[in-house]
Amino acid sequence: MVHAFRPPAACLIPGRPSRPGRALRVALGSLAGAAAFSLVVGFGWFVVRSEGSDTAMTAGRDHGAEKAADAPGRASGDDGRPADPERVLACSQLVVEGTVTQVEPRKSSSANRITLSVIRSFKPAQGPAEVSFLLDAGAQPAPRRGQHVLVRVAQGQPSASLWAVGSTRVAVNRTWITETLHEPRRTTCPFDHPS
Repeated sequence: MVHAFRPPAACLIPGRPSRPGRALRVALGSLAGAAAFSLVVGFGWFVVRSEGSDTAMTAGRDHGAEKAADAPGRASGDDGRPADPERVLACSQLVVEGTVTQVEPRKSSSANRITLSVIRSFKPAQGPAEVSFLLDAGAQPAPRRGQHVLVRVAQGQPSASLWAVGSTRVAVNRTWITETLHEPRRTTCPFDHPS
């Protein structure tokens, strides 16, 4: 008579799965735990990172972000209305709209001297009929005679920090400038120094 093999009673524990099933459950549980840990760490990094960048942006805006935006080479008219248009205008020495009459490349620097026949002067309110300023040689679109432009030159800077070319870009920038100029003035430029 053949007897079927029966493992000893000590090997069979009621309610406990066999070894292969148990190993699979342990592996899957470890994998799920690692995924949850990665998710928590990643989310924490994201929160800290975005809070830090918000703080840095606020600090930059409060402590001289306009200076960085006014640096030569940043001239562009694509940004539209700035975050603080009143401060931008307060820190402007020249804001005019007109037609480019002359473009002179300067040998000693990476800037062109632009001469503009002024159609409308926003700042100063009663400006000259013709103005000249520097424009970074890499400004786009490149300056050429006959272009209709709106230009802003920040206080203490020789180069334009706003270079809006064409009727659409000029109109977008003219809108925020005229709206801001019609509002009561509450802001002075934080970079003003008594002479």
